Formats: sequence, C-alpha cells, structure tokens
Amino acid sequence: MVQLLVRPYRHRIGLARYTASLCEALERAGVSFRLVTPHYPWPVQAVHYLARPLGWDIRTFFTTYPLAADLKPGVLTHLTAQQMAMLLWLRPDLHPVVVTVHDIVPYLTRHDRKLRVYRSRWEEWLDILATRALCRANALIADSAHTRETVVQTLGYPAERIRIVPLGIDPAVFRPRPVPPDFDARYGLDSRYRYVVYVGSENPRKNLPFLLRAFARLNREMPDTRLIRIGAIQHLPQARALERQIQELGLADAVLHFFAVPDEDLVLFYNRAALFVFPSLYEGFGLPVLEAMACGTPVVCSDAASLPEVAGNAALLVSPTDEEGWAEAMYRALTDPHLREELRARGLERARTFNWERTAEATLQVYREMAGNVPGASKSGLRVMGD
Repeated sequence: MVQLLVRPYRHRIGLARYTASLCEALERAGVSFRLVTPHYPWPVQAVHYLARPLGWDIRTFFTTYPLAADLKPGVLTHLTAQQMAMLLWLRPDLHPVVVTVHDIVPYLTRHDRKLRVYRSRWEEWLDILATRALCRANALIADSAHTRETVVQTLGYPAERIRIVPLGIDPAVFRPRPVPPDFDARYGLDSRYRYVVYVGSENPRKNLPFLLRAFARLNREMPDTRLIRIGAIQHLPQARALERQIQELGLADAVLHFFAVPDEDLVLFYNRAALFVFPSLYEGFGLPVLEAMACGTPVVCSDAASLPEVAGNAALLVSPTDEEGWAEAMYRALTDPHLREELRARGLERARTFNWERTAEATLQVYREMAGNVPGASKSGLRVMGD
C-alpha cells in the first residue's frame, strides 16, 4: 500500500491535473494506494472561523503547507507537491517518504523584487521551511532534469536520490479535433482574426509584460492578430499592472482574457489557436506546451529552464528577453505555411512521447526502489498487484 498526500482541488489544472492523472494511471497499472488530504489542527480551525469574515481563507493556506494529515508511519508515503514537505518537520515518523518537486522557483526568486511572489512574510517563511524540508525526504521525484539540477545546486540534495519523472498528457483529451460552429459565438471570437493563445497565470516568472510588448510589435505588423490569455487571476497586483500595460500599449481591443475554461473548451482553444506562446523565465516542466503540441498547434516558447527539454525541436525556441526575436518568431509561425506544417508535425510526434502511463510506471519504479532500498522498509509496505 502507498499513501499519497494530495490537495483537494476544484478544477483539474496545474498540479490538480498531475495528481488526478497520476492516480488514474496508477490505478490502471494495478497499484494499491490510499489518498489522504491535509486536515487542520484546532488552532487553525479557530483562526479560520475568526478570519473568514475578513476574506482570509486560512484553511486553503494550510492545505498548501500542511501541518497535519492522517498518514500512517511505516508506510511508503508520497507527498505530491514540494510545499507539502512542510509536514516533514512535524512528522519525522513518516518513513520512507518521497516528494514530487515540480519547481522551487518562489524560493529561488525570493530576493528578486521583480519576481518574488510571496504575499506575506508568513507565506515566505513557510515556503522556505517547506523547501528546506525536502532534504528530509528519502527520495525526490523531479519533473525535469532542470528541476533536478536546481535542487542539487540550491539545496545540496544528493543527485543520486532524485529521479526524473516527466509529466504526461492524455491523448484521448488533447488531440486535433474540429472546433464546433458555436464555439466562436460562446466566447465572442471573430473569424477575421488570427488568435495567439497563452495558458497560465500572471505570476511574474511567466513573463507576461514581456509577451505583451512582443505582441504589440507583432500586432503593428499584423493588425488581424489577437492575444488570448486563459487562466484564473492568482496574483492581483500583477494582474492590475498587466491591465494598465495593455491600455498603455493600445492593445485594449487586441487582448482577451478568459478566467475559467473547462477542459473540453481548453482543448478547443488549443485547436482554434493559430499559434500557442509560452514566454516563461522559470518553469519546472511546462505542461501547456505539450498540450498545445498534442492538438497540432504551432508553438513558440522560451529557451529557458526546462522548456527546451519539453519542446525539443518541435517549437521555435527564443530567449525570453529578446522582444524583437519573439515578434519575428511569432510572425514567421503565423505566415510561413511550410514552417507551420513542420511545427505541427513535429509537435504531434513530440507529444506522443509523453503520457501518464509512462509517468505512472516511472513513479512506480521509485516506489519499488524505496521499498527495497530504505532501511526498515519492505515489500509489505508497498503492495503492488502483480508483485
């Protein structure tokens, strides 16, 4: 038996897609596991009820950085996000334990005024504690080689105890498909325009101010282009700054924002897009790049962090600081039919190499190593059907 600590999610986006897809793939592989969600000590409950009228959601905060969970000692434990390592300070009896590290970007950028995202000293303190607690895990799973190297260099964690397990996509969901005639009407799209799509938050590391400036250059050359951003607002100050920038650049009629898009419509946006863009400065993996490729959409993305690992030769890779280079790459990807077809074919081929079954199998191999190599653990602590 494996016990997985997961956050309760409302929508399958970001980390929610990872945990849900991993669990489904593990179940199909015949792995016996138990899902556990964090619970709240009575002081947290008390503060939550006092603070709720003020609009503060204390319980959600301590779901991200858990202080307690119904996890049994002596059973292989998988913490499915790096922030959950906070629990290792309070539960030294959890053994063996493996943690998935998607990225440690907030920790890396904590001293950078332009990129730091902590909304309070309290959040910063807890994230630093959680990041440093990763060294207490028996093994780590990293989404990419870049994330692995970052953890080794930043935290001094032994490289031989970090396994690289890339994320996947569901080819039954993310695939080329026709866009229904009513789709444009539902979202107010116009067939006269070519739509450039970005999926993600306004987190400073996502580099959206840069994208807006590069898109403004493109839009001057191609007035029939429109930029669509899909994603809920997560960082209000940055979102407000982006709105001001859109006005200053004269892009009020050229930029659209859709906050909540269901999976079935997200796939249609990828298929409807003439181009997908992802200009991130720091990325632990970059799942939207793969999702767009799987739908046959040409991609222009940053050449930074993990994105070259994910995109391979199937996208136009450009420095996330080169505005002119980005404008030129977008222009080429929109206007050169031979390039578009080449990017489409390469993207579809690249996306086929990533799926959740492979993610689950590689994760299962980590479980087996933990059961066999950690002192005090045994196969009785990991019951895998077929073993």
